[in-house]
Amino acid sequence: MSFPFRLPVLCDGITECCQLTENDSDICSEKIIFAAPECLINAKRQSVKNGSAVVLSPTGGVTHSRLEEFGLDEEFVTYNTFITEKTTEAVGTQIPVGGVAVPSRLFVPPYTRNIFEDAYFTYLEKMTVLKDAGVHFILMKNQNNLWDMRAGVLAAKSINIPVFVTMKVDEDGKNPNGTDYIAALITLQAIGADAFGIFCKDIDASCRLLERAFPHAEIPLIAVFNTEQSDMEQLTEISKSGASVFIDLACWKNEEKRSVFQTAPSLFRLDTEKDSYAAAIDCEAFFLPDNLELSEPVDCTYDMSDNIIDLDDENINAVYIMLNSTDDAAMLSENAAMSRLPFLIHANDSITLEAALRYYQGRLIVDTRCDIDESELTSLSQKYGAILY
Repeated sequence: MSFPFRLPVLCDGITECCQLTENDSDICSEKIIFAAPECLINAKRQSVKNGSAVVLSPTGGVTHSRLEEFGLDEEFVTYNTFITEKTTEAVGTQIPVGGVAVPSRLFVPPYTRNIFEDAYFTYLEKMTVLKDAGVHFILMKNQNNLWDMRAGVLAAKSINIPVFVTMKVDEDGKNPNGTDYIAALITLQAIGADAFGIFCKDIDASCRLLERAFPHAEIPLIAVFNTEQSDMEQLTEISKSGASVFIDLACWKNEEKRSVFQTAPSLFRLDTEKDSYAAAIDCEAFFLPDNLELSEPVDCTYDMSDNIIDLDDENINAVYIMLNSTDDAAMLSENAAMSRLPFLIHANDSITLEAALRYYQGRLIVDTRCDIDESELTSLSQKYGAILY
């Protein structure tokens, strides 16, 4: 992996135009910025003056669903492009600019393939527009669901643009949907995320969570914080927590506390050995032993959910799933949440295997005895971050 800029790095945290206009949700801040971009330009220039080496184009609010509320959906491309170009104009071509994408907010009751593809193409459209406007990377901010994060990362990888992901978590590292940040880290770095991080309102908890993640992080960790709400001791602890990318939500307002990050050591090294040999479901990562204790083969039938629930009480550490068709792959993705164990899958054709890898929302283990060409088996496993066993 070639990281897009030198570490450690301080990034500004202006991710949406409403942060600049300070308007309520009944007013379209993007329309205001489009008519009078001076506050955007001034804020970005101040961020750089205060020490930010990377800035964000505040496109988080420029979504189809939000613009539709104001009758402005036809301005989706125009606003994303304009805001990004004005950000670049403000800071110059030597400062990397990232585009911001927010969660797709698609409701999943229960999870389906169609919902995943809807999310994937929602992200793909947004990221393509931002890449065409000149951004150097994408920040997926305040993510909630692992399936949504996977859709966004796969979309970014398909157009070859670096992608960073942040989750908003509680003191235990969980978001309101129960997604665990270590499970998300393990899954997303395996499919190609370039950086991953968290935002926790409790800074002490944030430091503790980052320190827990560091031994498993093969990619830089991101710390999101607010210098206005933090004292120097807390900021110093963040700089020691293992994070290499720092996003300051108050970067353009003052420069008093900036030096702690400009001198922070970069702990991220490509040659550092990490413990990332783990499968994952949305709520848990499973660090695997050398020898797995597998269940008896489980077929994808109408009573699959009952069968895998029963396996939770057996002396095994992975569920062995037999897949014979893409319908089986769909059934696995729809029933996987019923188990609290990782899955090892066996498929004898590449179409079925790819369907399973794409729609399972976590990190799978793949049986190397699948009757699939070795190079294709390896390629698909790498694309979707699976473990070959």
